[in-house]
Amino acid sequence: MQEDNSGFSVLLDMLAELYQKQPKIGYLHLLYYLKASKAAMGKMNLYESFAQATALGDLHTCLMMDMKACQEDDIRLLCYLTPSIYTQFPDETLRSGELLNMIVAVIDSTQLQELMCHVMMGNLVMFRKDSVLNILIQSLDWETFEQYSTWQLFLAHSIPLESIIPILQHLKYKEHPEALSCLLLQLRREKPTEEMVKMVLSRPCHPEDQFTTSILRHWTAKHEDLLGEHIKALLIKNNNLPRKRQSLRSSSSKLAQLTLEQILEHMDNLRLNLSNMKNNFFTQTPILQALQHVQASCDEAHKMRFSDLFSLAEEYEEASSKPPKSRRKAPASSPRSRKGTAPPASNEEESGSSSACEEEDSKPKAPKRKRKGSSAVGSDSD
Repeated sequence: MQEDNSGFSVLLDMLAELYQKQPKIGYLHLLYYLKASKAAMGKMNLYESFAQATALGDLHTCLMMDMKACQEDDIRLLCYLTPSIYTQFPDETLRSGELLNMIVAVIDSTQLQELMCHVMMGNLVMFRKDSVLNILIQSLDWETFEQYSTWQLFLAHSIPLESIIPILQHLKYKEHPEALSCLLLQLRREKPTEEMVKMVLSRPCHPEDQFTTSILRHWTAKHEDLLGEHIKALLIKNNNLPRKRQSLRSSSSKLAQLTLEQILEHMDNLRLNLSNMKNNFFTQTPILQALQHVQASCDEAHKMRFSDLFSLAEEYEEASSKPPKSRRKAPASSPRSRKGTAPPASNEEESGSSSACEEEDSKPKAPKRKRKGSSAVGSDSD
């Protein structure tokens, strides 16, 4: 029937009365019929009219109640209805993680794989770019398999990782290993952007938390030059911020904020991790220039704490000042010339040379030439 038919409202009222006596009317009969029947194809929106006719009077509440009852009664039917429910009622299903939690709490690995196939074939959309971050944050309190299933379903979508990268600020290495593991594997496939590097570096430094060091190490092998430019930009930006403003910003916000000290801590950890490898990351000009820039303006406490890191900048400064070193060679050679032309030395040399000349003048030069010329003449004269 069409909604403008006079008998339409009567049928809705009858369904609503039946629904109060038998809750299965909603999912087991109406939703299944609208999904499976060829006669009802394209009429899934009739469920919305039914929900408004019930005592609940609200589509979201009615839908969540029916899907919860379906979850408890028949998991296969829940998976069967999921693509249609998400497609027909996106505003009710994508704005919160309530329905998603119902699904991942009961499905097995086979059903998870089936849902992922539906996503990749375009039959199912379970995440939207504008709301996916909130849903993933909600999932941090779920059970381990529920979280892994959620991340697998997310990765089946083509949503850019930048949309959810701020979740890194919510993740603690002991409390959220599931999310960190999935993010780590996904980040290693990505080409780092400045925002990604910023979020990775904003994680607190802890000896047992190897997340930041491991992804930075991977990026140094795959995207060395790009990573170097991003870190240089972040070092200079945070170094130019007033220290008071940095401390106020980091203490006033509930989320972790990137500070200069955090960047230096992560850089030092990366330096130690790369110390036994043939890696040229810390010989890059952008990195050394940024360290040189920071060293020139940071306090003595930071210079002492990160002395090994700053020593790289000092070596770079010495290496970059080779032209001044070549200029110093001229003064180095000038003392030698000064020694040769020093007044006392020159006087002695002049007096020595004058006496030598006098001796040479007093001795006949011809006999010397004769001796040097041939000894046979001398022997004949003898």
